[in-house]
Amino acid sequence: MRRLKISHKASQRIEAGHVWVYRGETRDELGADALEQVLLCDERGRLLGSALVDANSPVPIRLYSRKEQLFDVQFMQERVSEALAWRRTLAIGNSTGFRLIFSEADGLPGLIVDRFGGALAMQFTMRNYDVLSPDLMQAIENELMPVTLNSAVVEQDGERRLLTGAIEAATASYLLNGLELQADLLNGPKTGAFLDQRENYLIVRNWAERLCATGSALDLFSSSGGFALHLAQVVKHVDAVDSSPQSISTIAENAKRNSFENIKAIRADVKQFLRGLGQARRRYECVVVDPPAFAKSAQQKAEASRAYYDLNLRALAATASAGLFITCSCSRAISEADLLEIIRQAAAESRRTLTILEKCRQSHDHREVVNIPETSYLKCLVFRLNQ
Repeated sequence: MRRLKISHKASQRIEAGHVWVYRGETRDELGADALEQVLLCDERGRLLGSALVDANSPVPIRLYSRKEQLFDVQFMQERVSEALAWRRTLAIGNSTGFRLIFSEADGLPGLIVDRFGGALAMQFTMRNYDVLSPDLMQAIENELMPVTLNSAVVEQDGERRLLTGAIEAATASYLLNGLELQADLLNGPKTGAFLDQRENYLIVRNWAERLCATGSALDLFSSSGGFALHLAQVVKHVDAVDSSPQSISTIAENAKRNSFENIKAIRADVKQFLRGLGQARRRYECVVVDPPAFAKSAQQKAEASRAYYDLNLRALAATASAGLFITCSCSRAISEADLLEIIRQAAAESRRTLTILEKCRQSHDHREVVNIPETSYLKCLVFRLNQ
């Protein structure tokens, strides 16, 4: 492997535990289509570790080892084994849908792998994995035995393709906290469905059972109905709202699979739906706000903050006194402190007082590494409105 010198700033970042080197932080320019493994060195030539290079990736250089080491089949198999060993220590319980590999957090930068029952969804944000994908599949199958995998889908550059199995098998059934759900690996959100709220679904369900079991719930931006399905176990009725026709179909199918007759899937723009609730002065005993990321970068933070404020202000108005209010953000640029301040402002504007019940994060299989802030992104805050 050739040696690649990086800037002092990048070296400091790597030595502090991060693994990314950005464009313009190397002494030698990368080729327009560079795809290789390199040894990273500081400006004095001191070895910092081994890295993958993909000049077409948003982050073109990513460290995978802090010593001189080839990224070969054996190395990948070892990292896959370590990643799945960690998942086996978690309280995943009766779930067959969870994240197997979370990129940099599992020492396999640029790679995400989710399991949905007998199907795998893989996302490559670096082309280095293309040639290794058959070996990656084999390594995962070996770790999952005796589970039989029926299909695997790969996403790269925003396009998904079937790697193994039949087209029909790309629509997978999986268990999430004992509920049977469906994921569309070729067309669904994220890698097929959202898995990062698994523990939070249970937390919210438990609070709803204690505080509003006789009431109704509203799940905004419901997607495949994760919150709605869990709430339907303990409340009288749930309205699940999403603007996507595919999501509405998936919510209805998931409700049917679990024999829930108290979920109504509503296709609507969330902002317009909340405006209609305000005009009708209708309120729910439990309201969940789980929107897509409003800020894709730090430059969008101010605009996103305004959008979160407006959304939460309207959602608070739809929450009954002494009701349960849950708000989430998956925007990395919006911190937990930022989201709390947004809720404080919305509560003050609406003249409502809230008690914090829980501050939740992403599921433990989406592991967070403190030295790599980008591995932390999901915030879920649970409140009770004072009477």
